[in-house]
Amino acid sequence: MRSSIIRNALLGLVMMVPATVWAKDDAPSLYDDLGGQAVLENVISNMLDLSLADPKMAPIFADSDMDRLESLLNLHLCHIADGPCTYDGQDMRRAHDGLGIRTMHFNRLVENMQVAMDAQDIPFRTQNRLLARLAPMHDDVTGRSPVPPRTKKPSSYSEIPQSTPTKAPPE
Repeated sequence: MRSSIIRNALLGLVMMVPATVWAKDDAPSLYDDLGGQAVLENVISNMLDLSLADPKMAPIFADSDMDRLESLLNLHLCHIADGPCTYDGQDMRRAHDGLGIRTMHFNRLVENMQVAMDAQDIPFRTQNRLLARLAPMHDDVTGRSPVPPRTKKPSSYSEIPQSTPTKAPPE
């Protein structure tokens, strides 16, 4: 009888502890804080529109398949933000090799992304969290890092899942 009283008391205490203490993985991801896939897609679309309208940026995109680029950017940003997407496309150095992208272009794209995020009412702190994950790509995008050897040709690019999302492992 005494053990059942103790067991019931302990069970009662455990039930009183908020679920957030036990479920640390339920904290919103950067992807969630950004607003999810629809918001990210709007940010990318707006950022590309701003960049194409910019005389200093437009030449970078002159020979690009913009639909494909937009799709890849959506996947990559979703993946970087710990969303349910897996990006298995080219690494940033190889993807930007030969495009003549300089720091000025990189910074201008960041500015366009900030304008696009502002238009989606993404809080400044959340914007900075995303930009902090993109900043280390600077040297790869601008050609300041060596081109890595090709290990294999990507056979396909992942798609944004339409069913129950699972988080990709953080980079």
